[in-house]
Amino acid sequence: MRTPIFHEAWWLDAVAPGRWREVRVEENNRVIARLPFVERRFLNVTMVLAPPLANRLGPITDLEVGRTETRLKRFDHIVDELLAQLPPADLIRQVLHPDVVSWLPFHRHGFRIDPQVSYVIDDLSDLDRVWSEVSGHTRRVIKKAGRELTVARDEDASRLMPMIRATAERRDITVPIAPDAVDRAVRASVERGRGTVLTAVDASGVVHASLFCVWDSDRAWYLGGGGDAVLRSSGAGSLLMWELIKEAAGRTSRFDFEGSMIPGVERYFRNFGGRQETCYLVTRTSRRLAPVWVLYQKLQQGRRTSAA
Repeated sequence: MRTPIFHEAWWLDAVAPGRWREVRVEENNRVIARLPFVERRFLNVTMVLAPPLANRLGPITDLEVGRTETRLKRFDHIVDELLAQLPPADLIRQVLHPDVVSWLPFHRHGFRIDPQVSYVIDDLSDLDRVWSEVSGHTRRVIKKAGRELTVARDEDASRLMPMIRATAERRDITVPIAPDAVDRAVRASVERGRGTVLTAVDASGVVHASLFCVWDSDRAWYLGGGGDAVLRSSGAGSLLMWELIKEAAGRTSRFDFEGSMIPGVERYFRNFGGRQETCYLVTRTSRRLAPVWVLYQKLQQGRRTSAA
């Protein structure tokens, strides 16, 4: 069973130490499916969620090669077993990994299915071709930034987190991840050669932007970053994104921008020329939480629209 980075124990230990759990399905003393999660309580509401920075989760399964009908039937049965093992909760919510076979079993169990847009560069073997697919405007921005800025590697989140906060403040949104979780994730991935933080600084040593990326055997994942609101015109973010793509080309086969439903951010990722990919957010609420959750979602949609 191939294990994506967000399902690996060392990653889960870094982002949710002592808090993550998982449910499993076994056959013949062999694990054939896993679903990690964290359980949280707020007031009298119980939530089963993805751990922090586990942006694409859902169940991973070891399905034997066979007919499509047989594989889908087995997957339905596995999801039934996994969901039956989850603790009772008012809210269950995760974004499914692209490798998840189908979202239909979740729909049958009363989950709401919402599409999430990402962009993926499928083949990093020819960087000249990848570069040719980047929009002309973005290429000019990258070239200009490359002449004016220096790219440095960081081994912690000391320069990354201020840039994440600065970008969140500019968009009037709350940073959803605790700084210590980001720092642990950076340190753990850098130590294992599974991730990097790149930071752009000018000749005076002023930080313009900082971005974080990790990878597994299948793809590299851009997990987040930000830039100084006053210095946005320097093009540091685009320069760093291109440097992350080049870094990923020596590590894995694909680059996933992780996507965004914020229109301005979606357009920014689109300019790097990747294929649009749809992942699915699955959400199930209890009857008592449902009205409150609908109101919360409307408020969040309003904030995303204003952030664009």
